[in-house]
Amino acid sequence: MEKLVKAFVERGKAIAILPALSLFVSAVFLGFYGVYLSIETLFKVFTDKEYLDTAVLSTKFIAVMDIHLLSVILYIFAVGLYELFVGKLDVPNWLKIESIDQLKAKLASVVILILAITFTKNVVKWKDPVDTLLFGIAIAVVVGVLILYYKVKEEL
Repeated sequence: MEKLVKAFVERGKAIAILPALSLFVSAVFLGFYGVYLSIETLFKVFTDKEYLDTAVLSTKFIAVMDIHLLSVILYIFAVGLYELFVGKLDVPNWLKIESIDQLKAKLASVVILILAITFTKNVVKWKDPVDTLLFGIAIAVVVGVLILYYKVKEEL
């Protein structure tokens, strides 16, 4: 019975194929959606006077960057899950994942970038200086904690 359970659990690693495939399909979808938003924004530049305002235009393109970045994150996680639980892939060295910690570190660095883009989008809109300042402080705290966590983890 123990051998049967062991064989079942060892073959069960393939269950990671479903989340990896789901993340990959989502990454492709978001990539196409980002292209659609880019084309739509460019079209509106020529048809809608509001889009000639640099604040509006930069906000739209920052949103496009955000979508594409999320697409890349999903792809990195799809590759990471597959490599950790199913098998090795032919990917560039920087994308090879050998531990959960490596996958979390990649996520943390991308989260920092997304927070920076989100803050930039907020600054471009510039509605309330105090809210913008508090939002920036909150982002700085999260980024600081992530950096500190990985610095301490490296020393262990």
